[in-house]
Amino acid sequence: MLRLSARAAKTSIVGAVALGLLVSSATAALAAKPSSGKTQPAGSGLALTSEPQQWNPYVSTHSCLTEDDYDQRNFSGSLSGSYVTSYQLCDLNSHGYTDGGIGLQSQVSVGGQLSDLSITAPDGSVHHAVLMGQNTSKGVTSYSYAVCYVPLYYRSSDTSSGPLRGGTWQMALTGQISNAYWTTNAEMADVNFQQSHCPTSEQNLS
Repeated sequence: MLRLSARAAKTSIVGAVALGLLVSSATAALAAKPSSGKTQPAGSGLALTSEPQQWNPYVSTHSCLTEDDYDQRNFSGSLSGSYVTSYQLCDLNSHGYTDGGIGLQSQVSVGGQLSDLSITAPDGSVHHAVLMGQNTSKGVTSYSYAVCYVPLYYRSSDTSSGPLRGGTWQMALTGQISNAYWTTNAEMADVNFQQSHCPTSEQNLS
């Protein structure tokens, strides 16, 4: 049910995006850096390994994500504490256009103790990950989790009721993790995507 790689058609890596920093579990999340994030915070074994992106060609500026944009971030390594990465969704009042049908999704496969995988909206509301499955190989068990924050979509027409709130959205991974493969996605949602990649409780379908 989990999607662990970018869609084949979306492999162009362009532009700069906001990357979050490592913070301890007792420290509030810091503001994201407007960079592709090849520099990891001191003390973290978790690193950004790739970031496929695609931008709407009809929008002149890419300071935020809008309709048909795509930004996937892939991380791997160990973690002790919390790692936060941020996405800026377009807002009609601030940017002149909305984020369209963009949805947010994150998934992780971990060995060790996961405390939380979450997506936090600009208004402070939070969605938390759900255990999707586990796998044991050579005596080692890994656990797979996923979390989504997506617009309401109608099954009958595969259309959205409206965009997500514009502003800064944060995805956070927290725990004492010996080995993690973590993916965060900001991309166009639809009925099939939400059914395929989101926990049932977070599919937001009508």
